[in-house]
Amino acid sequence: MFSSGVRRRPLAVAAAVLGLVGSLLAVGVVAPPAGGAAGEADNEALFSACVGPALESRGLVDVEGSFAEDAVNCLAHYQITQGRTETMYDPGAPVQRWQMALFLSRAAVPAGVSLPAAPDVEVTDLDSAPEVSRAAVRQMAQLEIMPVSRGVFSPMSNVTRADMAFMLDAFLGKATPGTGAFGGDADALGKVSPDDEVFGDIEGVSRTQYSAIRRMFEVGVARGTSDDAFSPGGQVTRAQMAVFITRMLAHTVARPRGLTLQVSETAVTTDESVDLAVSVRGTDLMGVDALVNVFSAVEPDDAFGGDGRCAVDAVAAVTDGEACRITAADPAVDPSGDFLLEGWDPGADSLTVWAWSGELGDRFDSDDVSAPSLEITVTKPGVKLRVSDDMADNAAAAKFGASVVFTVQVVDDDGEAVALEDVSFGANVRESSLSGAEGASAVHDSYGRSYETDEDGKVEFTFRQNDPRSGERGDVAWLDLDIGPGSKAGTTAPFAVDDETTLKMAGVEAGNDRAVAAVVWLDTASAPSVLKLSQAVEYHEASNTGASNTVTAVLTDQYGDPVPRRVVEFASDDAEG
Repeated sequence: MFSSGVRRRPLAVAAAVLGLVGSLLAVGVVAPPAGGAAGEADNEALFSACVGPALESRGLVDVEGSFAEDAVNCLAHYQITQGRTETMYDPGAPVQRWQMALFLSRAAVPAGVSLPAAPDVEVTDLDSAPEVSRAAVRQMAQLEIMPVSRGVFSPMSNVTRADMAFMLDAFLGKATPGTGAFGGDADALGKVSPDDEVFGDIEGVSRTQYSAIRRMFEVGVARGTSDDAFSPGGQVTRAQMAVFITRMLAHTVARPRGLTLQVSETAVTTDESVDLAVSVRGTDLMGVDALVNVFSAVEPDDAFGGDGRCAVDAVAAVTDGEACRITAADPAVDPSGDFLLEGWDPGADSLTVWAWSGELGDRFDSDDVSAPSLEITVTKPGVKLRVSDDMADNAAAAKFGASVVFTVQVVDDDGEAVALEDVSFGANVRESSLSGAEGASAVHDSYGRSYETDEDGKVEFTFRQNDPRSGERGDVAWLDLDIGPGSKAGTTAPFAVDDETTLKMAGVEAGNDRAVAAVVWLDTASAPSVLKLSQAVEYHEASNTGASNTVTAVLTDQYGDPVPRRVVEFASDDAEG
């Protein structure tokens, strides 16, 4: 069933080494790119080269817990790096040009770059470079990934960030695009057109470096040292190099040994679909011929019986064929070892998905087959913006010096939070104050702004007022916050507003499509303000034995704080007492 695959242009995504049915399998998730947004990488890879076995620790203790730990372990999985020693990687050391040539030549095989066996290029200054790197230098020079000038390579020079962007851009131009490369368009590298100027410090680099930096930003490989700076002349450390290369590999056919499963999103709404990718790789990182079977279960605890076999009533086939059994109807991976299921609809319920492979007729047995799995959370779509604050329920005002946080959250029609990013809305703010009973009222600030929700579908505002006359009573400050309906960026779908703020503005009609909230800050002394009654049981079923209930009274002041040591009288108009 499994044989060595011939590397060709792939149709799909994922990664692995698979010898028999019970071989190592793995799972990963990478978020898809945003589309055409200014200042954002618009063509990131949909899937990753660093999942499953590629993330297993290689025992390099000096990167444990660092930002580059996963990237370094991934490079070690692909044998792109071997570390300085068996236990040390030396992440802070600069990368010299001979080292970069060696790294890229080792990355070429899994990435589908054809290396010239006998490069015909003159390099005159390799005597100072380690012998192990000399063939790699000539190969990179021949491919013009690291070109020489008049035979000079400068192997001992340190690689700059501008150099790195140029090299990775040139490498990607020679690599075989993988499933999900460049945002799902495998032909896109040559068509990637940076849509905005992100970095203000790259005007002084060469034309080729300038184009490479902008293009590598758009495909999610290169990021800045700040929001608007790339630091092109900065030296690249070994840790940074590992991160750069692994992001680049995501756009190629490089996938880990074994069978891996990835999806474009693990959290979707009922009106969204996902792309699902399975990859199978051999010990040589080449594609392996295989039929893949993908199945799912809404209740994963009920998916398998005591014998490890699938429970027929609890699982469903995701791909063609039968759930948990290899048949001729199951999809085969392409020559690169990849299978891509585009636009799969998970349905209305959250579920778990498994992927595996085997011989015709094999049945899945969880006791014998190690299959990667992942969870997909399905929620209802967002339809409203819920506006709330963190004031106490019974508060009529806030104390001077106290902060009040307003939260705008996307929710579904059941009021459940939805993690929907980039929902836009408007907010108008008016702040004013009055100093003392005879003082003058003044508007401190009045402005309007537009906002977009974050990845959690949320935006927060924090407001605070300090007492203008500390130690004296009678000062007042006000905030009027007017939040209007929004829409999903790129669409015209309106989002209604649910106003759940503590102090709504007087005179606003119920059902108004805006949240018009208020906060009053005071410096008056605490005084009983609200007595709230609640009962343990709301309704009783009539019976001959009677019924009992518990009533609780909570007394709070104007700030919503409990007022202790006050007498509360309970009375009943029941004739029986």
